[in-house]
Amino acid sequence: MVKILKLAFQYKEKLQQEYMKILCDERYRYYHCAPWINYDIEIKDSGWSCLQFVSVDKDNNVIGYFTANVDRVCEEASGLGIINFTGEYNLEFSRDLKLFINNLLTEFRKVSFAVVIGNPIEKMYDRYINKYNGRIVGIRKEEAKLQDGKYYDMKLYEIFKKDFIKE
Repeated sequence: MVKILKLAFQYKEKLQQEYMKILCDERYRYYHCAPWINYDIEIKDSGWSCLQFVSVDKDNNVIGYFTANVDRVCEEASGLGIINFTGEYNLEFSRDLKLFINNLLTEFRKVSFAVVIGNPIEKMYDRYINKYNGRIVGIRKEEAKLQDGKYYDMKLYEIFKKDFIKE
């Protein structure tokens, strides 16, 4: 059976409840990429400029959130936002994350995103980029100021559909 990601729009309340649980958790500071916190996730009423999905477990609980800004004219997805609400490795979330990125790379010509250097997920992004013929575009020094008041470098990535599909 082919799995389809669930629209965040359909899970607004459950998504907000999970988000509130992790709002001030130090482990999630990299998601915000800012010294302040949005108190809710703004769920768009259209997929025209932003795609938003949730990962749900077998009991229909929201365990993750995926978002990407999209430019349909240039056929590019960027500004990925990814949250694993379980706080640990979760096979279902990992499968859904792979599906989300694969869907982006089959629908759009290019996917670009960034990570705060030091975020534990950085190593996984590096492996994914290498595996699927993407590249590290560069490092932007002191690009993000987090809640601790310190500045952090950002690593920029991109993957092109033409390179991904070669696999």
